[in-house]
Amino acid sequence: MSARKFQKASIEELVQWYAEGSIAYGQALEAADSRSANRAHDKITGAYRELRSRDARSQLLPLLQSENETVRTNVAAHALEFAPEFGEPVLLWIAKRPGRNGLAAEYALKNWREGTLNYP
Repeated sequence: MSARKFQKASIEELVQWYAEGSIAYGQALEAADSRSANRAHDKITGAYRELRSRDARSQLLPLLQSENETVRTNVAAHALEFAPEFGEPVLLWIAKRPGRNGLAAEYALKNWREGTLNYP
């Protein structure tokens, strides 16, 4: 997706694309499909950057209730930048679970606490 497409999108579309990208990212990782994972990651980061530029990142917070663990993990990690009181508890819970999301949550928390977590 082009930067222009993100700029023209509504906030609702950006949130939807973020969620869709997160789901696709998780599926691509499970399938060991790096090209699809990279495309999905680009969709997530593009949507996030545009939401940040509009000061609308809080619109992602309802996704912390998503049934999809990858969506929750991604939103919680991004929330550490603007609403850590919402992101941290979710990551703490996910970090206790086995699998790649648990590991991702653990490292996001570690890097955030060390001040080395970078945001797109």
